[in-house]
Amino acid sequence: MKRCFLLLALLPQCTGCLYYAYPTISTTPELAAPTPDGSVHAFRVDVDRVERKDTPTATEYTLMRIPLDRRGHIPSQLELAPATGVWNPLGMGDVKEHERGQYTMLVRLYRPGYRTQEFKSWDKSRPVDWVEARDVLAQEAAIDDLLADPEPRPTQAVQLVGRSAMPKSTWWEQKDSKIPPLGLQPGITSPSHRAVLVFAASEYDRLANSPLVNAANMEVRERLRAKANWLRAFSEQVPPR
Repeated sequence: MKRCFLLLALLPQCTGCLYYAYPTISTTPELAAPTPDGSVHAFRVDVDRVERKDTPTATEYTLMRIPLDRRGHIPSQLELAPATGVWNPLGMGDVKEHERGQYTMLVRLYRPGYRTQEFKSWDKSRPVDWVEARDVLAQEAAIDDLLADPEPRPTQAVQLVGRSAMPKSTWWEQKDSKIPPLGLQPGITSPSHRAVLVFAASEYDRLANSPLVNAANMEVRERLRAKANWLRAFSEQVPPR
C-alpha cells in the first residue's frame, strides 16, 4: 500500500498542475458473528484506488486477519488517510487531466461451506446472515470472493458487449491482466497479507480434496489446485517497484 500524507509535491514532468490532498476517515461497523466451532474468519481489506479520466479505476489491496473472541465479536475498524489528486487542466506531461487517489477499507467474513460476507466502510451494523454454499462451485466462489478486487471488473465478454448485468471477473481471471494490473498485492507486501494468501491457498486445496469433487468434475479439482499453487508462489513474490 502506498499512502502519502504530503499536501504538496512538485513533479517536473507536469508544469502547471494543481496538487491537492485532504483527510478522509474510513470505518467499518462492529459485528457479531458467533463461531462456536471456530470456523468463522474475519479479514480487513485495505484498498488504494486511483481514478484517471477515460481509463479503468486501478486498485491495490491487501488483506489482514482480524482476531475474533469466543463470542465472535469483530471490533469496528478505523483508518485516517488522505485523498490526493493531480489536476492538469492544460494536459501537459504524462499526467492525465485529472488523477485522484483515495483510500478505503472493508471487512470480509469467510466461513467454509457458506457464502463470503462483505461489510463496506460506513455500512451500518447488521446481523450476519449466513447463506449456505451447497456445491463445489459455490464454495469455490466463496474463496474467490475473499480475495476479490473491491473494484469489480467485468469479464472479457462484458467488456466487449458492454452489458453490466453479466458476471464480474474473479481475481483468477485478472491475474494476467496488464491494464489495469491485478490489484491483489503479492505476499511480500506484509507478513499479515502473506498469511491470508497462504490461508486462501489451503482452502482451495481443502476443497479440491473434499468429497464434493468427484470423477464428474475433475476439471474443477485441477483448477482449485492451480489456484492454490499460484497463490503460494505469489505469497513469496517481491512486489514490483
